[in-house]
Amino acid sequence: MPQWSDADQDCQDTRHELLIRYSLSPVTYTRANQCKVATGLWLDPYTGNFYSKASDLDVEHIVPLKWAYDHGGASWSREQKRQFAEDIDNLWLVDDGRNQSKGDKGPDEWMPPYAPVGKIYVQRFISIVDKYGLSLSSGESQRLRTMASEG
Repeated sequence: MPQWSDADQDCQDTRHELLIRYSLSPVTYTRANQCKVATGLWLDPYTGNFYSKASDLDVEHIVPLKWAYDHGGASWSREQKRQFAEDIDNLWLVDDGRNQSKGDKGPDEWMPPYAPVGKIYVQRFISIVDKYGLSLSSGESQRLRTMASEG
């Protein structure tokens, strides 16, 4: 599990900032200092299920770190790797078990079981690949762009 940073020094790391931002209801905290989220209401885009306990969710990299490393990220500086790892555009809150089943696979090897989000997932994946200039083989590029336009 990555060590999330607290870029704005407000005691809430990236994970807890995401929990606050994406909760569909007011969050509660584990302590009065409001550093760590305990409960809220989140929709997992991969399953279509709702969750109320923050501990049931993982922060998911839409484009996995290892996948990015293997597709051009290996040459990035430490700072570029940190920026990628904590880029809000590349992060979703998902069921912790589902996140582990995805591992470091891209959309050509793994798709969310909740079909309505599939096209959005692939579009977000391509957007991140483009944003960071990651390399796709021509076969990967063709498959992803076809998947993004289907549905």
